[in-house]
Amino acid sequence: MNADEVRNRLIEVLREFLPRVAPGEPVEMARPCNEMGLDSMNAINLMLALEGAFEVSFPDALLTAETFHSPASLESTIHQLRGAAR
Repeated sequence: MNADEVRNRLIEVLREFLPRVAPGEPVEMARPCNEMGLDSMNAINLMLALEGAFEVSFPDALLTAETFHSPASLESTIHQLRGAAR
């Protein structure tokens, strides 16, 4: 999966957990996820969905507000986890 495919899949998964992003509206990569409607309960479900979508596992050290701050921070984390899995 190349970088564009990772971003597209990330956005696809994120849309399910961002109720303040209307269908067809772009997901702003730098916008805080909480502004787009992500709450702490959905963050857990999002993490599980991302683990399944990208075949990675989030270690406890990455279960932080910084990791889930924005789509961009999640994208960076996914690249990091995918690189570590190789």
